Amino acid sequence: MRSTVALILALLLTGCVAPVVIDQRAQTDFSQYHSYAFDPPKEDQEALSLDGQRVQKAVREALANGPLQPADESSADLLVRYRFVPVDRFQGSSVQFGFGFWRDRYGLSTTTPVEGQTNQEYRLQIALVDRGDKQVVWQGTSRDTLYFEMATERRAERIDTMVREMFNRYPPVATPD
Repeated sequence: MRSTVALILALLLTGCVAPVVIDQRAQTDFSQYHSYAFDPPKEDQEALSLDGQRVQKAVREALANGPLQPADESSADLLVRYRFVPVDRFQGSSVQFGFGFWRDRYGLSTTTPVEGQTNQEYRLQIALVDRGDKQVVWQGTSRDTLYFEMATERRAERIDTMVREMFNRYPPVATPD
């Protein structure tokens, strides 16, 4: 009975894990920020990538009715920087099978080899940078990932969800130190 309760509690707690990780600069007064502009990564400055377009569209939609309004880069309070952080993920079989017996100090055992491959996936990270001092004041990182084989529609939906979850937590709630 006790182990069943512990299992149910563990399952409930894993369901409470936030889909994004938010970090912020301490003692920042977020009420001073009213506008934003994009500062895309170097690889997106000549021609905006498809994922870059999706991120910018999702950010515009997430902030449409919020405290930040779009502006040009020279007058914006915050610069929105985004990037896709590579993450190596192992996919494969980690199941091992063993067989053995013991008799007169001799034993026999065998296991199956672990097979699999490492795939690279990407987490979206968005940082809000104070245009004046060029310091990051707020950052969101998705726990969810994108991968190369993902279909276009699913990729767009995943980016929309990631961005929406991040900006649902902006501006951050002040926490006592």
